[in-house]
Amino acid sequence: MSFISKPAFQARFVKALNNNSSFVEQTRWFDGSVLLEVDSERLWLKIYSGKVIDYQNAVPPFGFTFKFTGSEAAWKDLINGKRRWADLTYPGKRDFSDDPDLKRVGEISVSIATEGNLLEAGRMTEAMFQLAYTLQATAAKR
Repeated sequence: MSFISKPAFQARFVKALNNNSSFVEQTRWFDGSVLLEVDSERLWLKIYSGKVIDYQNAVPPFGFTFKFTGSEAAWKDLINGKRRWADLTYPGKRDFSDDPDLKRVGEISVSIATEGNLLEAGRMTEAMFQLAYTLQATAAKR
């Protein structure tokens, strides 16, 4: 079981998001849902008028607006501060510690992929940075 499916973490995370004034401001005009996938585990967040108003471990029948999906290792890189949200979610390789000969220069890949309504995901870019760093801070507190 990863951190994302633990009820205590979920409650702390949602509370922290709703107390994050930047997240609240950036999602003020958003009515949608964001799905976070860590391997096969999920956390669905319903966001309305600047607040997370519901969350579940499964995707409801009406789906999600957009999602972020990646391996537990990728999410742990965020939590541990090894990699930044932009490094994990925007295409391109920025960390070459595993490639000292630079054979993978120019590689276009992401560790945490964005899927679904990419227009809305783009519109919510700053809010998702706030979400990611709130997740990082919440998970680090354990």
